[in-house]
Amino acid sequence: MEQRFKNFHQFIKFILGILLIQCINLQVLHFSYYRRLSDQNCIRTIDLGIPRGKIFDRNGRVLAEDKTCFNLVYVPYDLKNPEEVASVLSNILGMDRSELLVQFKKKSSNPFERRILKRFLTQSEIAAVSEYAFKLSGIFVQAGLDRQYTLGEGAAHLLGYTGEVNQEELELLKDEGVKPGHYIGKYGLEKQYDGFLRGKSGGYQIEVDARGHQRKILKEIAMVPGNNIFLTVDQTVQEACINALGDRSGAIIAMDPRNGEILALVSKPSFDPLNVAKYLQSPYSNKKPFLNRVIAGQYAPGSIFKIITEIAALETGEIGEHDRIECTGSMEVGDRIFHCWKEEGHGWVDINLALPFSCNIFFGTVGAKLGVNKILEYAKLFDFGKPTGIDIPGEKPGYLPSPEESGGPINIAIGQGAISTTPIQLCMMISAVANGGNLWKPFITRKIVTSDEKTIKEFQPVLKKTIFVSDETLTILRRGLKNVVKFGTAAGASVAGIEIAGKTGTAQIAQRDLGLPTRGAFACYAPADSPSIAMVVVLDEGSSSQAARIAGAIIKKIYTAEEVRSETTISETQEIQTLPSGSQGFE
Repeated sequence: MEQRFKNFHQFIKFILGILLIQCINLQVLHFSYYRRLSDQNCIRTIDLGIPRGKIFDRNGRVLAEDKTCFNLVYVPYDLKNPEEVASVLSNILGMDRSELLVQFKKKSSNPFERRILKRFLTQSEIAAVSEYAFKLSGIFVQAGLDRQYTLGEGAAHLLGYTGEVNQEELELLKDEGVKPGHYIGKYGLEKQYDGFLRGKSGGYQIEVDARGHQRKILKEIAMVPGNNIFLTVDQTVQEACINALGDRSGAIIAMDPRNGEILALVSKPSFDPLNVAKYLQSPYSNKKPFLNRVIAGQYAPGSIFKIITEIAALETGEIGEHDRIECTGSMEVGDRIFHCWKEEGHGWVDINLALPFSCNIFFGTVGAKLGVNKILEYAKLFDFGKPTGIDIPGEKPGYLPSPEESGGPINIAIGQGAISTTPIQLCMMISAVANGGNLWKPFITRKIVTSDEKTIKEFQPVLKKTIFVSDETLTILRRGLKNVVKFGTAAGASVAGIEIAGKTGTAQIAQRDLGLPTRGAFACYAPADSPSIAMVVVLDEGSSSQAARIAGAIIKKIYTAEEVRSETTISETQEIQTLPSGSQGFE
């Protein structure tokens, strides 16, 4: 009996020892950990997201801004019956039950943190959630921030979009206050200037009861809005380009040739910046809606490249202004036959007619005299084959081939062969012709200011280089570019009262004799004698004459709007900044 009592006593001591060790473990060694869990159980932090700065056009019109919205969120810890919750949400909101269950079962580093299930709830959806709240333990409607874009798809490639931060991005940005569920810039200017646009998250701490119901607000955490960005883009010009391009696939870039300021940038097919996921799936994805054709669409320049050939020929003296070449519709070089786009030929033409008529035989003959090395040398002067450096992510350099892979001087002289360019490169080139040889770096952003209007960064025009082209050459070239619109291949671009100078270019997408669609382009500037806008229009399927008509319609719209603005009173325009003054080539 005595031994049994001793054994029992030892057992009790053993149990008490274990309990004592556990108490020390809980109260001393891991006190802070369990205290934090306890606090989280009764104190919740409601994160309302990161407020982003606004994006304005050059005249102070809002292009992108945050607005209050309502989101459906859940707290993993409070989700007592996920199967029932998933069923209810599926019935009242039409959400996929299986996807909800997958979401609910995801492991969370913080089970007390609210996670977004559905953004941008409608009033009827909010009412439905409220009606079935008794079946939706752990589900809440929470105010948040909704990014709105004034021009929608029309400026999607310019402004970009925001999206929820992924794990990889979170690792990079965690020291900047970015948390799971936060939205950051993913594309376009939203991505380029995310660090400036992104503010500091705000919200509040609340005390909850054992059931997770809010008892009181303990502390509010003020949001710090991001910085605002003012662009060089003019909304009037942007809208004119959007409307003129319509549903066609292609690109339009408009630039001030005097300083490199981008006035408009449009690429289609485009995407809805508020519903990006839709465009990642067929059939939308097949049309490459996320390809910014202005900066990353690499096209054969076609006959627009004849501008380079003409400059090279006149500057080197390989041809004079009045030297004539006969175009019979074709020319034989070795065992190859080169054709003009006009089958019957243009007859005897000099350079003053060859450019407006876009005569392949004339420029092919000139190219043979110059040689491929000389043509490529002048192309390099205009920075073909290099990125322009425009301040938007995703730019491609185009391709300037070596002499060996160029396809020969005749091909390269008329924009055929292996050469490829982007619309922004062509716009920079035609701008240099308009301004007398200054190659300005294209840029979109004017300044970045704080929410209380303090300027923290200003962007100035950058002159990349000045290309020496004689006044004589420029005079001949510019006269030819005017005639392209007056009576040449771009006659459809004519606008009464506004003289336009430009050059067409057409590229066959596949073999000419198959009757497949062509790719048309038009590079121009206006007014011809005092240019304030340079523009390139590219149609993925269409003719150069169609591209020219689109450019003419845009210029007419812009300058009509400009005249209307100029007629307003001084008081009405004090805050307005208008436009500042001061692949196979066949056509």
